[in-house]
Amino acid sequence: MSSSKMNIDPPLLNSACPWSTTLEDIKALYDSPYTGAVTIRTSLLEGFTHDDSVHQYTFFTPGTTIPSNAPKGEDSKPPSASASAAATETSSASSSAAGPISTLNTLGYSPFTLSEYLGYINEIVGQRHLGTDTPTKKPFILSVTGTPDEIAMAYALIANAAEMDEDLRLAMEVNLSCPNIKDAPPPAYDPVQLAEYLEAISDSKSTYRGRMATPDSVPKVGVKLPPYTHTAQFEMVVAAMQKAQSSEPGEGCVLDFITCTNTLGSSLLLDSDLNPVLNSESGTGIGGVAGAALHPLALGNVATFHELLNRQPETKGLAIIGVGGVEDKAGFERMRKVGAHAVACASALGRYGVAVFEKITKGD
Repeated sequence: MSSSKMNIDPPLLNSACPWSTTLEDIKALYDSPYTGAVTIRTSLLEGFTHDDSVHQYTFFTPGTTIPSNAPKGEDSKPPSASASAAATETSSASSSAAGPISTLNTLGYSPFTLSEYLGYINEIVGQRHLGTDTPTKKPFILSVTGTPDEIAMAYALIANAAEMDEDLRLAMEVNLSCPNIKDAPPPAYDPVQLAEYLEAISDSKSTYRGRMATPDSVPKVGVKLPPYTHTAQFEMVVAAMQKAQSSEPGEGCVLDFITCTNTLGSSLLLDSDLNPVLNSESGTGIGGVAGAALHPLALGNVATFHELLNRQPETKGLAIIGVGGVEDKAGFERMRKVGAHAVACASALGRYGVAVFEKITKGD
């Protein structure tokens, strides 16, 4: 059996994204009664050099034409009713502001370091000791990336923070799936690299396990996976997880969860002048697609992993955080139906703000 599942209640949260970057973003997500956990944007030990002219995102409706002067990044907004109506004049795929929205991004990682994010968490949860907040133990999932050695160092920082405050519920999500970093393809597509990361995770967890005040204080660890498209890829990942066994007797796989799925790379939008809508590190404008356009593939990935993981005793019961195109209660229920332990959203958070979690919960 795999280690115990993530305790995410309610089973709804955000995934690592531009809208979980700042202290204000994170606190708003934490304060929402409709989130069971908060995922913080992927960070590095030393931070990422973000450039607004290169690292960009935009909202779009599939099948419509994007104007050449369309805003990008923080200025980008989901298509309005008028924009959608105008788009139907040049596209057979009509849409409305109420319809599903997708995103394309060429982003990298957060400009803030992991240590800065741990400071943000202390600032947020410190309010409960002052009597200004409820004594919640809502988990924070710190998404991180780097080399296997850097991941080991990241876990040490997170474990030390958990050790200092036994009420903290921290988890580490290792992002092995960003498609937008030039000359650095996602490690989760490579079995050798994936095995190296899983070994680093195993070593780190075994080192710090005995120092925690309670078993619940031990930071959980998962990996964020890219979308896979054929059987051999899924089987490769599950085989690597089977081999990555916890040092704790009876626990099975060293991982506690997987986040499935990240954006689909090699995606391109052209504007009305037939130029790339976005810039990118490679200069091609090619990036990762998310939101509604990703939803069927994300459902298929969650369903496939749920089936394969539960076939093996070492990975049976491993939690899946399902991500991809969920923006309403129906999408949430679809993800749960195919095996998601919890459901996360990013594009919908960018579209609706933190209110999206109430919208999903109540079915508005």
